[in-house]
Amino acid sequence: MNPNFYGKSLVIVFLLMIQNIYSADSELIKKNVCNEQGVTVKTEFKTKNRYFFFRKTNHKKVKRIDKAVDENGRILVKTVMRSTEKGDVYDFRKFHRLVIDKDEIHEVICLLGEEIGKLIIYDFCGEKISEQNVNTEDLLEKYRF
Repeated sequence: MNPNFYGKSLVIVFLLMIQNIYSADSELIKKNVCNEQGVTVKTEFKTKNRYFFFRKTNHKKVKRIDKAVDENGRILVKTVMRSTEKGDVYDFRKFHRLVIDKDEIHEVICLLGEEIGKLIIYDFCGEKISEQNVNTEDLLEKYRF
């Protein structure tokens, strides 16, 4: 082998070691691209009349769609709650809502007749932080408005 080859390889190894020593001291800079002020909850209702023998009744199927949207228009979290409307009364079997609370997005899921509901917490990037099982009555008392 060429003796000049060993000298060049030692220089390269030495430079790599120095580079690794300096890079170990540097910290990764991670930019938080999630903006707190830009996230809003948009709610839209879709209603559909129910028919009985080709006539409209006062019963309606109602779909409530909650979307957590950032300022760029990107949908972070989307939920759908289905209910029926009979005159002035809304009946639902599954309560499913989105609420912005401080610096988190809360998704509330509870089934009526069940004791335990679910609270899923997201950050403003749309990533799930935690999931908790909470008493249904407490969830309905806090988040139903």
